[in-house]
Amino acid sequence: MTVPSNLIYDESKRQGRDVTVVTWSKMLGVAMKAAEALAREGIEMEVVDLRTLVPLDKETLLFSVGKTGRLVVLHEATRTGGFAGEVAAVTMEEAFASLKAPLRRVTGPDIPVPASPPLERFYIPNEEKLIAAVKEIL
Repeated sequence: MTVPSNLIYDESKRQGRDVTVVTWSKMLGVAMKAAEALAREGIEMEVVDLRTLVPLDKETLLFSVGKTGRLVVLHEATRTGGFAGEVAAVTMEEAFASLKAPLRRVTGPDIPVPASPPLERFYIPNEEKLIAAVKEIL
C-alpha cells in the first residue's frame, strides 16, 4: 500500500503490518515498549501518535487501519467518555470494511482516578494489557 501524495505520514512512530495501535501523550512510551516486545515474537505493530486530538488526523488513522486491518486504541483516561470512543467511531464509520477483527480499547477503568502509587499502577494501562489486546485480535 502506498502513501497518498497528500498525506503527511509522519505520525506513524513505528511501521508495522499486523496491527495499528493509536495513542498519544504518555501512552506513546507504553506502545513503543509493547511494540518492541511483540517484534521479538514476530508481530509487527504499527504505532500512530496522534499528537493532537483536535484536529484529529483521520487520514493517518484510516491509512494505517487500511494497511493493517486491525486497531487497538490506547489511552490512560477512563473507558467511558474517553477519546478512544471517537477514534473507534471514526474507524467504524469510515474504515469498517478494512477491519479484519473487532477493534479494541485499552484504557483506564471506569473508576475515579486514584492518587496513591499502587492504585495508579492498577489504573494506568501498561505494556502487558496492550500486548494482550493485540494478541486477542490477531
